[in-house]
Amino acid sequence: MKFLDYSRSSIAETISHAYVALDQSYINENEMEELNESGNTVWKKINGMIAYLKRYQQTNSTK
Repeated sequence: MKFLDYSRSSIAETISHAYVALDQSYINENEMEELNESGNTVWKKINGMIAYLKRYQQTNSTK
């Protein structure tokens, strides 16, 4: 769970750096949009895995 949280933080940091790259004209709006979409997709998958693991822990801790 800790490493999944680290992964979410890394996604946020990557998007933050991408905005800096956009401001400096290293990437364009289309590339920024692609990065945002990819980041959101991965973020949602990680959140889903965290939710699954929490449910799994709750289910198995009551046994």
